[in-house]
Amino acid sequence: MKFPRLLFVLGLLFPLGVMASPTDDARDWLSRMSRAAHALNYEGTFVYEHMGSMQSMRIFHGADAGGERERLVTLDGASREVIRDNDKVTCILPDDKAVVVDATGPSRPFPLNLPTRLEQLGEYYDAEVGGTDRVAGHTAQKIIIRPRDGYRYGQNVWLEQDTALLLKSELVDEDGKAVERLMFTTLEVHAGALPPSLFEPQNTGADMVWYTRDPEAMADAQTSTAQHWRVEKLPPGFRHDVRRFHSVPATLRPVEHLVYSDGLASVSVFIEQQSGENAFTGSSRKGAVHVYAREHDGYSILVIGEVPAATVRLIGDSVMRTEQAP
Repeated sequence: MKFPRLLFVLGLLFPLGVMASPTDDARDWLSRMSRAAHALNYEGTFVYEHMGSMQSMRIFHGADAGGERERLVTLDGASREVIRDNDKVTCILPDDKAVVVDATGPSRPFPLNLPTRLEQLGEYYDAEVGGTDRVAGHTAQKIIIRPRDGYRYGQNVWLEQDTALLLKSELVDEDGKAVERLMFTTLEVHAGALPPSLFEPQNTGADMVWYTRDPEAMADAQTSTAQHWRVEKLPPGFRHDVRRFHSVPATLRPVEHLVYSDGLASVSVFIEQQSGENAFTGSSRKGAVHVYAREHDGYSILVIGEVPAATVRLIGDSVMRTEQAP
């Protein structure tokens, strides 16, 4: 079983400060970070180191009474453009001559998992305010997030001092090693709206094959197959957040997608009927991402997350089929 194509989308500076404030202050910073990422108008360039590779991207983000718009463009490596208009996501892949439109929205925000359920994070993470740095020409406040058990990673984030907008992040594994990094190299926050032209695609996709993931069509597929799945054992703090159906563009075969989150870390479970090909089973790791796959009752189960190996294995081994939706 190949990794689902839906998983597209997807520096060290001199310290100037010292450790300071208590956990409540850290939670306030994280709350402000989440609001800023959705509410501000900004554009910038960032470097994203993920799964052993590094990529530069340009981002444009706008918010108004009509909701959010966002456009991401790769600046090196494989050509890719992702445009989000509220819940509608269009991924343009010129190298593959394909455009994928998903009307059900992204399974995770980009470029970082932003914390939710902040009131519960204190049960599973310790957070504290660190020192200040300079990132992309802005003064940045460092927030350190440490897990309380072995089922999740830690994070270090640097937030713009005035707006709390994310400037830099590190995902830290169980060995204390930074396994994923993101850092803005340029960032400009706008008081007013960005020009609409900045959210228009560079490539119209006129000469490409279009794949549209229609939620109503996938709901029909869900009803017709009547195969639903649940996870019977979850790590502490994780709960079911999203249940969606996708279709693999090459085959249009339905794939059930379950997402579980503790408010910061998230894990995706993909269930697909076996096609007769030799499916990948077992465990693997690439950068921050751990993968665990197994077969069950004629289906391939693939669990992926930026979490320790113990987390994806615990979840993967407890995926069971039920005739009723969870």
